[in-house]
Amino acid sequence: MPSDAITLMPTATGHAFTRNPLMLTMPGTGRRVFSIYGQGYSSSQPAYKGEITAPATINLAEFIEAIVKPIEDPGEDNAMISYGIQDGSINIVVTDGENTLFSREINALRGGVSKQNYRRLNLAGTDIFEARFFNSACNFFLTTRTNDWRLSIKETELYPLVFFYPLQGTVSVQDIVSGNTISLPAVSNEVDYHGKLCALNLKAVKQYFLEEYDILAGAFDVLVDDAPAARIAIQEAHPQIERYRLKFRNSYGAFEIIEITGSAQWAPSIEDDEGEGPYQRYMTDIDDFSTERQRMSMRQVINISTGYKTNSELRFILDAIISDECYLLDINEEPIKVIVTAEDLVLQHHPNSPQSFMLELKPVDDDTCITDAISNAAMPTRGGVFSEQFSEQFD
Repeated sequence: MPSDAITLMPTATGHAFTRNPLMLTMPGTGRRVFSIYGQGYSSSQPAYKGEITAPATINLAEFIEAIVKPIEDPGEDNAMISYGIQDGSINIVVTDGENTLFSREINALRGGVSKQNYRRLNLAGTDIFEARFFNSACNFFLTTRTNDWRLSIKETELYPLVFFYPLQGTVSVQDIVSGNTISLPAVSNEVDYHGKLCALNLKAVKQYFLEEYDILAGAFDVLVDDAPAARIAIQEAHPQIERYRLKFRNSYGAFEIIEITGSAQWAPSIEDDEGEGPYQRYMTDIDDFSTERQRMSMRQVINISTGYKTNSELRFILDAIISDECYLLDINEEPIKVIVTAEDLVLQHHPNSPQSFMLELKPVDDDTCITDAISNAAMPTRGGVFSEQFSEQFD
């Protein structure tokens, strides 16, 4: 590569996270005009356009963060694999005002790795995409539960695992006890999804093995062209008096779930949004002033203990605490979007027993009207003697 060549690093696979540095280095001298487009923007109307004098180095990550969309939630349908759940294509062009000096298309994701991991990978001349997510010989899922090739998930925490379909080969899932295998090809409806973001639905995989082979599978090997990549063990969830789940975007930008098994306590927080408080109104009938106020707003703050967790589970909960999108499940029929915090959080480095701590979950919406929750769109009616499944001549 010429010493005066413009570079964009790190993009070993053409992919980048928006919460890690993405450095555009422009050597030489003279005028440089750089533009960023994609995600609904065009080269004639870019999302950002700037001018600078070379030599210069610019971190483009924050510019791209502002326009790239979060990874789409794959949801929980009956498909064993969801294809092409996100397209984060971004174009970066550098000119001298007239001639194009550099042009690159990358796929950007809202997320990132820790600074320690970023430094280590950068010093090794690679990035997390080349080292892990496009490495078909390791755990390539976008999960922050573990970096190990073995992945243990409680049955209550199952949610589609997001991954980049390997650039070559076919992904399959094998029950490690019986050896029965299901192939999940990269081509669907004549579209090739090699290198595209997909999601593996383990609930649907379990259901497939149950219906096809009468196997209640609990451990799987994920293979790429019959070569092992990762092993997934599904743990039994022990009975609990109370059980709730947090669904959150992890550091890589994908949704995951963790259960919390402590007792939930509601702590209504009443707020005066206007900051004016009570006021005086003159009453003609008594020729005096009476005190009144505007209707207050309230948040139903929820305090829940995590339940006893291992060190790896506590690290996973920390990812939920700092997540930019988190939902509380199982306390209402509909998920509640919340901000998660934890006070007096102290973790033992070498614990001799499982630890737990309190979480405060604050709904993102306050309310000035407190009414009973509607379970569905239909208003409550008295109903009849028989359900919809039976006729009036039930016999």
